[in-house]
Amino acid sequence: MRKGLLLGIAGIAAAAGTPNVRAACIPTQDCAELGYKYTSSECAGDRIACPFDTSKFFCFEPQICNYSYTAASCSSQCKSVGSTSCVKDGTTYYSSCGSSFCSSGQTCNNGTCVSPVARSGACCGHASECKMSGKSNPYDSNCLGHWGKSCYNYCRENWGYPDCEEMWTSCRTVGGTPVFNNCALNGYNSYNFYSNWSCKL
Repeated sequence: MRKGLLLGIAGIAAAAGTPNVRAACIPTQDCAELGYKYTSSECAGDRIACPFDTSKFFCFEPQICNYSYTAASCSSQCKSVGSTSCVKDGTTYYSSCGSSFCSSGQTCNNGTCVSPVARSGACCGHASECKMSGKSNPYDSNCLGHWGKSCYNYCRENWGYPDCEEMWTSCRTVGGTPVFNNCALNGYNSYNFYSNWSCKL
């Protein structure tokens, strides 16, 4: 009686289309799901490589990289990288930035060391505040014919005034406001291709 009942139940199950349980069992090849979720540099001690991706490891002593400074972020501050680092996703991170690579007296402006200039006086060329910006000059052909160089280069080489754009940057870097008293641009014979300015702190 019991045997017949069991056979009857088996027959009903087969007729209902019960799926094959073994066919539905698919082993995962996802390394992270299997616990292989670290890189080699994140393993302080022994490690086991994932058989499906040998760049992923299971660590007995994982060392997670929580540093945030990169070589680029330190460079933007005109600083070298720190001495303590770790690697995450192929990028090296540092616990801090190192010392500044600017010379004494220089300031950093977006990764560039800027030398200080005078707080007032004259500068060669024209800064952004002037109607004519940059180093171009409508009298350059005259300057070239007379001195063999542009008006701007003559100003820099013969008078030694700072570049107006460099002065602008230097003043802004130290928290100052460049103020231009005039933006002179006269004929080359007047030697007047410069701007008079001051830096208000």
